[in-house]
Amino acid sequence: MSVPIGPIMGTTRHSARQARRRVRSSAWVAVVALAASVAVVSSAPAGAQQAPTAPPTPDQLIQIQKAQEATLQLEPPAPPSPDDPFLAVTKTNQEATDAAVVRFGAVQASDAADADMFVAATKLNDAIEKDRIATERRNAARTKLAQERDRLSDLTIRAYVTGSEQGLDQYKALVKGDTTNPAAGRKVLFEQVLGRQEDVTNTARKDLIAARKALVDADNHLVVAQIESDARKQVAADRAADEAKAIAAHEKALAAQANARARLSNAPLGGLVPEGASLIGMPRLNAEDLAGWFRSTTYSPRVSTPIEDYAKWFIDEGNAEGMRGDIAFAQAVLETGGFANNDTLLANNFSGIGHCDTCASGWKFPSPEMGVRAQIQLLKTYAVRKPVFAHDLVNAHLHGPAGCCPTWGDLTTVWATDPTYAPKVMLIYSGIVDYALSRRHAGQGFDSPSAAILPTP
Repeated sequence: MSVPIGPIMGTTRHSARQARRRVRSSAWVAVVALAASVAVVSSAPAGAQQAPTAPPTPDQLIQIQKAQEATLQLEPPAPPSPDDPFLAVTKTNQEATDAAVVRFGAVQASDAADADMFVAATKLNDAIEKDRIATERRNAARTKLAQERDRLSDLTIRAYVTGSEQGLDQYKALVKGDTTNPAAGRKVLFEQVLGRQEDVTNTARKDLIAARKALVDADNHLVVAQIESDARKQVAADRAADEAKAIAAHEKALAAQANARARLSNAPLGGLVPEGASLIGMPRLNAEDLAGWFRSTTYSPRVSTPIEDYAKWFIDEGNAEGMRGDIAFAQAVLETGGFANNDTLLANNFSGIGHCDTCASGWKFPSPEMGVRAQIQLLKTYAVRKPVFAHDLVNAHLHGPAGCCPTWGDLTTVWATDPTYAPKVMLIYSGIVDYALSRRHAGQGFDSPSAAILPTP
């Protein structure tokens, strides 16, 4: 099994008659290209366990999402397929997750708005109390000033009109001075009492001015506190409405999720996935489906890496690139005879990349995971004319006939010269779908979706 690789490896297994005419002239080019690729990759054994891949950085996550979204926008319409119910569950799972996130955020925002409203209400109550106290102080200062003014007026009049000893004796408790001379005493009385009362009156006047200023400040503070309180009440009401909408949307998404799961639990077995299935799209099955199906077959892989790792890589790489990694897994099973051929064992090559009809082997990749990535990347170049990749190309020569093959059926005589190539891939994949359906009928696999739109970091 082999694939064309653009200008360097373009002579492999497509358009059988034309390809065979060109094989002899290009065989040496293929060998040279293979040798060059082997020289620049790791020499570690193909089947050996590799160190865990480091989690993507925020920048890498952004690039992955960019590639995923750009590719999924190009997904063509596809005919009805037995694996459609899986897509419905995947979509409703994602919608329920997104709705749950929105609900959580809405509840938090509503709680925060309620807290802000409470703080604003507390400040308003404080402002009302301070305004009340300031008003009382202003009123008391006003009364005090009026009293002192009345006393000043009264004392002044009495100082002038009182001329007897009896009048002087009445004021001895208030003033000190020479009272032996009534006339002099009256003068001293007038000056001292009047001076004292003027001081008291001035003090009362200053107190009133201060009280009035404090009341103005308290009034202004009250106005601001009232405006803030009203605004916080409105925000709290808006956030409460948002929360109610988010809760309703989440409940609706959960109902849709339950309905999709119910339909999947009762989907019929035995259907064949059409060749018109698109290369572009999110995987509909999960890694547990792929690995479980493989374990149930009679295939005897010759690799030491657990098949579960391969299944996960196909799903993860498919997710990142917006490609059907689940069907690519079936393609790899066909190409490698169940991960048992020499390309698998010696080259980490699971889809005949660079393995022309007369070539001893295909291209070699540095690790099993990179071999899976190379397959997904090459498929993307077949499906998309100007692809945006989630990761750097595993090999700079991974280029197929740009945008030639939007569906898996289009790969027949293009990816491989076998005229029944796509039907064979779809037959294997249809068997995996049946296995996955049997798991869903048993209530398994619903809570371990591998296909999901990546969140924005």
